[in-house]
Amino acid sequence: MAKTELLKNVSLFSKLGPDEIDIVAAHSAYYRYPKGEVVFKEGSIHDELYIIKSGEVVISKNTESGRTVDLARYVAGECFGELAMLDSKPRTATATAVKDTTLLVFPERNVSFEDLLHRHPKVFAQILHKLLAIIAGRIRSTNALISEKSPWVQALRRQLLSDELTGLFNRTFLEEDFAQLLPGYGEETSVLMVKPDNFKIINDTYGHEAGDGVLKLLAETVGSSLRSQDLAVRYRGNELAVVLPGTGVSAAAERAERLRERIASLDISQIVGGDSISLTASIGIASFPHDAQEPKGLIERAFSTMWEAREAGGNRVFTSKAAIG
Repeated sequence: MAKTELLKNVSLFSKLGPDEIDIVAAHSAYYRYPKGEVVFKEGSIHDELYIIKSGEVVISKNTESGRTVDLARYVAGECFGELAMLDSKPRTATATAVKDTTLLVFPERNVSFEDLLHRHPKVFAQILHKLLAIIAGRIRSTNALISEKSPWVQALRRQLLSDELTGLFNRTFLEEDFAQLLPGYGEETSVLMVKPDNFKIINDTYGHEAGDGVLKLLAETVGSSLRSQDLAVRYRGNELAVVLPGTGVSAAAERAERLRERIASLDISQIVGGDSISLTASIGIASFPHDAQEPKGLIERAFSTMWEAREAGGNRVFTSKAAIG
């Protein structure tokens, strides 16, 4: 397929006349990427757009936990990367050839879009106008999708904010999204910070696989105790946080005590090769607005209170002011 024919099928260039298309084609070039080769990396700076002549390209992003999440997939005839022509900011994702792929790249390497704009102002002013219209349309579509809470948006968000081992939310959620959610939770909200007392002994004695098994069982136990509005988070390592919206310190303490008892009654013998070992946990509680006025302080207060419970012997629940068990 000739460059001009490929370009005409792209919305960005579809309104250009034959002479104008020829100018764009003259400053475009084909590049081949074997299967698995990276077209551009997250963080790199390029001002090109890419049209797939043949093959397939996936756009992906790395999560905090080190996993790779696929954001989009493009096939022959489709265009991607065009927003980069408007600025020189680093790419926010990585593009990789899924199979042997040929791309038409505009502008070709060693030619900048800004230079072409100065050399052919009328042609590229039209392209910019069309590009802005495309961006506006995408923003409207994205807003509509988000407002509808479409399943794929929710699934993607869950991937980005989930801990792979436990299935709970990850620390990113607690540090970023929680700040936005807290004002809507009502007059009182409590945070429980849960840490198994003897996890290191289990991990060191029976290995990391056993440690992971115990942590997953702990997460399941915490998760099964939640109401629909509650949230559970793997805070870091073997520490879990539980967000209890609309719950004051007294009610939170009662729930924490029941959770402590459930953890102490867990049978982990199958995880540790049949040995009879009990799992215990220390739980710290902090409540908004009494213990802290903002999310970060609330989390830190719950964390420090949990350590107070642990240092007092473990297997107990502490509020930010006094022990209750």
